Amino acid sequence: MTYFHELTDEEVDAMRHGTTWAQVAEKHPQPPWCSYPDALYGPMGCWSLTGWPGTRRIHGEDDCKGCEFYEPKEPNDG
Repeated sequence: MTYFHELTDEEVDAMRHGTTWAQVAEKHPQPPWCSYPDALYGPMGCWSLTGWPGTRRIHGEDDCKGCEFYEPKEPNDG
C-alpha cells in the first residue's frame, strides 16, 4: 500500500482525470498520523496534502507536526 503523501506529483496528476477522491482514498489512504476527517476528499479535505502537483506540502510526518490534526503514532501502533 502506498499512502497518498508518498505519491509523486506525476502520479497525482495522472489520477486527476477519471478518478474520484473516494477511489483515491481507498487505494492511497491519508497518512496514519493524520486525524483530519476525510483528509483526501478534495476541496473539503486537507489542502496541504491534496494540493495541485507542485503545491502539495505534505511529503512526510515532519510536514504535519504543526497541524492540530497531527497524532503521532508509537512505532508498533501502525
